Amino acid sequence: MAKTWMPRTEFVQTLPRALHGSGVLLFDPEGRLLLLHDAYSEGRAAQGWPQRWWAPGGLLDAGEAPVDGARRELREETGLRLDGPLVPIGVDFLPPAEDWPPVSNYFFCGGTLTRQQAESITLSDEHDDYWFRQLSDWEDTLSATMHARLTALVAAHATGRPVILHCGRPM
Repeated sequence: MAKTWMPRTEFVQTLPRALHGSGVLLFDPEGRLLLLHDAYSEGRAAQGWPQRWWAPGGLLDAGEAPVDGARRELREETGLRLDGPLVPIGVDFLPPAEDWPPVSNYFFCGGTLTRQQAESITLSDEHDDYWFRQLSDWEDTLSATMHARLTALVAAHATGRPVILHCGRPM
């Protein structure tokens, strides 16, 4: 019996939809981790988006490679343009939640900023503050999941061994 093949365009419509994002971990000369604070806006609040502290990053544009998206988001959110490599340190898979599709986030480490770079951060309208703090000092500020994610990513950076995460926890 011959198998009937579905036309490619029809087949593509059956594939699951997912989002992809990227983020960058950066440290100051004292080894403190940079996080940005989301600015409040009525539009974001109406969409149910919480204000939070998080590393520079965001969703990839259509067809954009994760490392290119990480550089773009870093530039857009902080004004920083790093000359050196962005080193892959992990991927975190988030399953679908409510009306949001699954997301794969790719994380990179941009290393240690010079004092001049750290002082030159210029925030976009998306953010209203930034801090450099030791990872342990972020624990009371972040959700348990976000802190676990950062802990795993910082450890991956320290060991040079990228980590695969599911909802912020190593698999």
